[in-house]
Parts: sequence; C-alpha cells; structure tokens
Amino acid sequence: MKLKKLIATALCATAVLSSCAFASCGEKKQELIVYTEAGFAPWEFTAKGSTDIIGVDMEIAKYIANKYDYTLKVVDGSFDTIVAGIAEDNALGIAGISYNTTRAEAVEYSDFYWADAYQAVVYLKDANPTLTTDGAFATSNFTGKKVVYQTGTTSQLTITENETAWGITGKKDYADVLVAFQDVTADTAKGTYLIVDSQVAAQIAAENTNCAYAAIEGLEPEQYGVVAKKGNTALIEKVNAALKELLEKDANGKNQIEKWFDEYSAIEPEE
Repeated sequence: MKLKKLIATALCATAVLSSCAFASCGEKKQELIVYTEAGFAPWEFTAKGSTDIIGVDMEIAKYIANKYDYTLKVVDGSFDTIVAGIAEDNALGIAGISYNTTRAEAVEYSDFYWADAYQAVVYLKDANPTLTTDGAFATSNFTGKKVVYQTGTTSQLTITENETAWGITGKKDYADVLVAFQDVTADTAKGTYLIVDSQVAAQIAAENTNCAYAAIEGLEPEQYGVVAKKGNTALIEKVNAALKELLEKDANGKNQIEKWFDEYSAIEPEE
C-alpha cells in the first residue's frame, strides 16, 4: 500500500510538472501595440509596391519589442488621434511626435531620440520666395498667402501661433500631408505653401523636381519622443532603456538611430 501510494504521488507530481511545462510552452507573448501614421517619411511610410510600413520609427518599435520579448502590433491611423487615443497599458505612440507642453499634459513622454527636427516650407521653385542669407524661408513670404498643413501636428501649432504676425490670409488642414501638398502644385498663382517637418519636406522635394523646401526663419528645432498613456511610467522606463542603447555612439561617432535615418531619408547623410 505504501509503495502504491508513493507511485501514485510520483505520477501525480509528474502530471503537474508536465501540465506546467505544456502551459509554459503554449504561453503567448505579451503584445506591444504601436500607433503610428504611415505618411511621414523617413520616420514611417509604406514601402513602394508593398503594404509594409518601414522607417526609422518602425525600427525603433521593432527594437523595443525584441528587447522585451513582445509581439509587435503596428496600428496605422490618423496622426491627430495618436496622442488622444492611447488608452492601453501596452501601447505606445511612435510617429515622430514632437514634444510640446500641451501634449505632455495628455501623455507620458520618453527621453528624446531626435533633436534636429524643424518646421519647413515646401514651395514651387517658380514661386521664387525670398530666402535669408543662411538659406531659410523668410517669413515675409507668407504675407497675403495661403498655407496648408497636416492637422494635429506641430505645423498646425506653428501656424496658429504665428499666422497674424506672418500675415497669412488663408489656411487649410488635411488629415494626410501628401493631400495637402496637392494644393501647392494645383495653385497656378503659386501662392500656397505647405508647412511640414523638414524631413518630410525633403522627401517631397526629392520626389517632385518642380519643388524645393527650406527651414522657416527664426523657429527653434523640435525634439521627438515616444509616448505612452498618461501615468504609464513603467513602460516609458523600458522605452528609455532601449533608446539609451540605440543612442550610444559607435567608433565613427554615429548612433543606431542616425544610421537608420541615413538609410531611410532623402536628405544626404553628413560625411
């Protein structure tokens, strides 16, 4: 009887261990949701001839997911809903999101991973706007002109803050920056300008030889960060640890994010 009891106990223990091992084997990875907007090259955009979303921010998202063994789910939506729409504890917004105090009240920001973004103007070369001695777009060009922009971006904030001082007489917002750009090319009077982040401006100018772009006179550079639900500091700490690794300089003085930028950007990398 004693032997039978020991055998039964051993079988029971083996069954429990087998059950636990099986459960562990079939356990799903935790999902990381990344909200983005695939119309913001080189940060996130759709590869030609494909539905795949690529770019610097997508590489950052993949790095974070791999580092913490997450299953990555990318949700492509409208940029102006990203900050307002993050409600999950396992969600991030990675979409070239410039820091400003209004956004910081709604979400948690990571450390900055890019600090050389600036607002630029895309214009028809035939418009011949005045450029400053350092090549910036003179704000006097805006007088009596119309501007277009993507809604919910810092371009919109820039226009709101400066439209009176710059003498802007018309403005129109679009959910998609490339649709906004069509207003520039369709204006036969050449009196419409697109205001957009410089990297996107560079991509547009590279693909449209009748256009050029320039930084706007007098504006300060902007910084990009990853965002999470307000109060979700635990996830942001993970993001910061990943970004710290990505921002480490190699022997040539470049970090991994800069390398990705060189790979995806239309702007020629510095030697």
